[in-house]
Amino acid sequence: MNFTISTIAQSLAAYLSPSFAGVTFYEDPNQQGTQTPCMFLQQRYAYTKLRQNGRWLRQIGLDLTYLVDYNLPNMQQLYQAAAEALDLVMETFPYTDGTSEGTTLLRTYNREWRIDLDAMHYKFELQVWVEQPDAFVPMETMDYIPEVTDG
Repeated sequence: MNFTISTIAQSLAAYLSPSFAGVTFYEDPNQQGTQTPCMFLQQRYAYTKLRQNGRWLRQIGLDLTYLVDYNLPNMQQLYQAAAEALDLVMETFPYTDGTSEGTTLLRTYNREWRIDLDAMHYKFELQVWVEQPDAFVPMETMDYIPEVTDG
């Protein structure tokens, strides 16, 4: 299974769309033609730590940003309601890369949210085990000379 920020954004959009009807999901910040209300995903940081047997622990900090029309009188209440709705559904979410069959559940860590003047930021971290695909080189020949000793 491939693991990219783009496929995380697509998996989150598919998972969250029933809870956020009418919200447009973008893969990353959209500068022009943004339809509000909307959400987009931004990567904030990434760490990798080599573990055993060629596996890496990848820690990725993400910010799911929620925007509504800036001129709404109940903007802060809408942001708070969205943050609380995310708290209810964001412990885990199903992930698919779009090419492999099935989904796997990803757990989120260190979830927190804050409301700014113009957006609600829902921050969380993913901790996933990844392997870098290696080209397999089979052994072609092996020279073996058995040695028998009297002992």
